[in-house]
Amino acid sequence: MKTLLKIFGGLVALLLIVVVAGGVLLGMFFDPNEYKPEIQKMALEEGGIQLEINGDLGWSVFPWLGIEINQIKVNYPGKPQLAELNQAQVSVELPALLSGNVKMSSVLLDGLTLNLEKSQDGSTNWAVSGAGKKSSGKIEHDTPSTAEASGGAAIALDIESIAITNGNISYSDAGTGSKVLLKNFTMTSGKVTTGELFPAELSFQAEQYLTEQLQMTVDAALSAELFLDLENQQYQIKGLESTLGLTGVPFNGKTVEVKLNTDIESDLNTETASLKGMSLNAANLAASGDVSVSSFSKPVITGNLKVSQFSLQELLVALGQPAIETTDSNVLKAISFDAELGGAPNTLGLNKMNLTLDDTQFNGNFAMNLANGSIAFNLQGDKLNADRYLPPAAEQPADTASSGSSAKPTGYSKEPVIPVEMLKGLEMDVDLGLTTLLINGLTLSNLELATSAHGGLVNMSKINADMYSGKLRNSVVVDVRKSPTKLTVKKNISGIQIGDLLQDMADVDRLTGTFNTQSNITARGESVHAIINSLNGNAKVTMPNGEIKGIDIAQTICQGFNNVASLTSTADQVDRSTPFADLSSNFKFTNGVVSNQDLLTKLDAISLRGKGKVSLPAQNLDYRLGLTIEENLFKKTCAVNNNLEGVEWPVNCKGSFDTEPAKLCRPDASVLKELIKQKAKKKIEGALMEKLGGDSGSKTEGAKKLLKRLFGN
Repeated sequence: MKTLLKIFGGLVALLLIVVVAGGVLLGMFFDPNEYKPEIQKMALEEGGIQLEINGDLGWSVFPWLGIEINQIKVNYPGKPQLAELNQAQVSVELPALLSGNVKMSSVLLDGLTLNLEKSQDGSTNWAVSGAGKKSSGKIEHDTPSTAEASGGAAIALDIESIAITNGNISYSDAGTGSKVLLKNFTMTSGKVTTGELFPAELSFQAEQYLTEQLQMTVDAALSAELFLDLENQQYQIKGLESTLGLTGVPFNGKTVEVKLNTDIESDLNTETASLKGMSLNAANLAASGDVSVSSFSKPVITGNLKVSQFSLQELLVALGQPAIETTDSNVLKAISFDAELGGAPNTLGLNKMNLTLDDTQFNGNFAMNLANGSIAFNLQGDKLNADRYLPPAAEQPADTASSGSSAKPTGYSKEPVIPVEMLKGLEMDVDLGLTTLLINGLTLSNLELATSAHGGLVNMSKINADMYSGKLRNSVVVDVRKSPTKLTVKKNISGIQIGDLLQDMADVDRLTGTFNTQSNITARGESVHAIINSLNGNAKVTMPNGEIKGIDIAQTICQGFNNVASLTSTADQVDRSTPFADLSSNFKFTNGVVSNQDLLTKLDAISLRGKGKVSLPAQNLDYRLGLTIEENLFKKTCAVNNNLEGVEWPVNCKGSFDTEPAKLCRPDASVLKELIKQKAKKKIEGALMEKLGGDSGSKTEGAKKLLKRLFGN
């Protein structure tokens, strides 16, 4: 046995001597530079690339199997230069490699320049059809991993250090006119060993161009300790500290510093990864959290996320953007957010969301399907004063405000206003709610907004609110699945106290009553012109009771009639208000023309009727209002001559939308003319009868015939 061992030891020693001697002989008698033409020829024939070696090649065999390459250029035939390398050095300890370990001296890669170009026709300089297709005819198989090749045992790494210096990468796309440069890429490490932490640092500068104009620059620096366990496929980035300095057009010349600190772990065997102790800072924005991912094919994401309170106004200024102009300068200065991460596989879910917007608290949840991008969003808030966030009211020019003239209406635009393609791509379900909303001086409670959008069908099923003792229950459907777009609007407003509404909206206390309306309107098209010209449906308005304050309409009109007709008036004013009842009307929409034939309301002792049409496409109207003094409904406010009772006094409103109001609606003078004629006839007839001494005889009959000739009846 001892003899056998001695023989085996002798063979090993002899083998080492042969390898060492062979290495010495190779170094002495064979110069790798003599083979540069053959190497370049093989690269062209086998790989389809042009390889240009301008520097020296060097090698060593034992105990380090190493190679040194200098000044290499690579490109595909007829294409711009793809890559250039100034120097590369790498050497492996041969005895360690034979034992299944990789032990290297320092790895050096200097002056790597990679130039990627994409032309307008889509062709590139890094992939050429047919390049490198020459083969031996053997069927290619996937290369087994290192662990598989060694029967499950991974190769252990032991590298003195890694240095990548002066790296430059450029990418340009002639089709979009964009270009990205990565300059001064540097990466250094300490001793790289498997199963132990080792330090590494990385830095680079990046520039992004659009049509040769510099848009943004990025100055990046990262440092961390890395851990590699190749056998168990476990990897760590511990104590990552990264800093990005962003400057460019989006920030209006300002530099924004972004810092990210975290620990990253990944286990490929169990398909898990995590970010622990994550801290992100950008200007005055600070976010923190922990994120874990499992099952990479259909990831399950868990963890938490928090954004500390910050001022949005200050953040915008720091990002080089103008602050948002608001009516209240103290808003948008206290915003915070936190949520738990979780949900079904392949879903990014934010659960138990809490959002603070100044004095308003929101809570809800959010989910996004990572496969198709569909979104489900639910957010409920308490009290929000939206008026504080509206822009300040613009001052109206004095000449415009005082002129009283109306601009001549123009034709409706035929430009599309409905984003059809965007709506087709929406996949979302959104529910929003507020306990109380104050907007434009109006107070709404129990606000509900529910929208679903799938496959081009957008259904805003709830646009609901309670306001001023009444309810709003509205819905809108936008269907872009077929052309033209179809719109359906349903409104149901019931029990609104119109007096309280006007008081808050315009500080007017002139009208009280309960307002109700129901409507169902459809339209087709994507432009305002198409929508207006295709309005079809119906609407109904009712106000069963109410009061107009500040004026006794019945008495005022009655006195006016009496004065005009020179009739005796015995009016005694009772109050300065006008009760009304049974205001109701039905409207029909036919291709944009609104017709109404049954407007009716009772104003104390007067009834008001109306009928006519309003053409939205033609922007004109032809409507007739009729006032009739009838038997008193509530109280006697004015005594009129019997000749006025039951007579309808019409007002005709006819013209285009730009007609001055004073000229648009005018009384029908023929009614007044007829009334005066009848009154004059009676007075003359009475005077004649008195002169003739009674109502009999041929003289009387002659007088009547004479009056008939004069007045026509």
